[in-house]
Amino acid sequence: MNLPSLLTAIEQADEPAALDLLLDAVPDGELDGAPDIELDGEDGSTLLHAAAHAGLPELVWALVTHGADITHPWPDGTDPVTWAAEHGAYEILYSLLAPSPRSGPDTYRRALAIAQAHIDAGTDAGDAATGPNPPAHLAIVTDLEARLGVHRTPDELLARALVHALPEHDDWFASVLQLTVRGGQETFDWALATASDPASPDHRRFGLDVINTLSFGLDDDTIDNDSQDDDEEPPYTAEALAFLRPLLHPDHGEQDPHALRTAIAAFAAYCRPDELPAVLPHAGHPAPAVRRSVAMAFVTTAAVPHPEVLPTLTRLAADPDPEVRDTAFHALTGHPADSPELREALAAALDDTRPDVCPDARLEAAAALALRGDDRGRAVLDEIRSALTSPRSRTASRLDEIDRLLNARRPTAPATTPDNAPA
Repeated sequence: MNLPSLLTAIEQADEPAALDLLLDAVPDGELDGAPDIELDGEDGSTLLHAAAHAGLPELVWALVTHGADITHPWPDGTDPVTWAAEHGAYEILYSLLAPSPRSGPDTYRRALAIAQAHIDAGTDAGDAATGPNPPAHLAIVTDLEARLGVHRTPDELLARALVHALPEHDDWFASVLQLTVRGGQETFDWALATASDPASPDHRRFGLDVINTLSFGLDDDTIDNDSQDDDEEPPYTAEALAFLRPLLHPDHGEQDPHALRTAIAAFAAYCRPDELPAVLPHAGHPAPAVRRSVAMAFVTTAAVPHPEVLPTLTRLAADPDPEVRDTAFHALTGHPADSPELREALAAALDDTRPDVCPDARLEAAAALALRGDDRGRAVLDEIRSALTSPRSRTASRLDEIDRLLNARRPTAPATTPDNAPA
């Protein structure tokens, strides 16, 4: 293992590069999670210390999966679980406990006591709730209580989320996640009532988040029921759609941007494909998150026979926000339609060197072009593949997926080059 290179990537907070280097060092036979002896010692402890302090949860998960010991103390005498619980590092603690064979009830109780002590001392109040990695001791308590069989009521979980009332905060996420896993009609009814509160945007945001995530099928009954059809819709689908449709009205619907973007996402999850055009009027919304939600609605859905879908996605592919552009490119990858204007919008992204461009945007634009038989896209895909440092990286996996699409689909038009591309 190239330990110095891995530590350098971690110090630079370059999680994709660090993951690539780690996966390159793990033999193929150990991809199922068998311990890598090289990580079950000082090297693994050193890397775990660096990854945790850098706030890289995916790397922490990978290190633990491949043998890093969560009970091995660091040079200052603190073990990883204690450090994460003390600092309110919810994602790091989750990535330590979930894949480790060394975690269990005793570990959960110890971490729970540490996190609860910080809550009692008020260390998460005020400015501590903001910043790039705000402490989330409440999220840790919520997660560990559930692991130990203590399930709080929906109202209690809502109260925890509203301590900071920040949808991007881990305290909010942990409460939403527990209600999602709980699932069922009773949870949906509670979320619907909460999302219907006309006086509280925070209540509407939280209720809509739960309604949206309930569509994922993560509840215990769905996961445990092996005979259930993956395409079977939740029993409250009709109720969800009846509630969500009025929220999408461009003039009289939901006005809060966060609640609206979640309503769009939830509607897309519950509705039939032919109903998706109902989200199109929000493609010009001033909030980038709302525009991105519109584009996301068409990422995993087959082409919708509506004349405004393709023009809307083409406009979003030129959006000033990089995440909106990236999502639109991804949606266009699966859309079979073609036009000279669309190809030129995609081609412009191939040479986009703006510093705020999402790393995947160029790849998705190239894929969308290649799937339309345009050689400019294929050339960029080949360039990206030739620069790969690991065949197991997420970029490599996405390229493999695109190759399968290319092999299964005939071009919609003769292959073109920059010289003879449509005008």
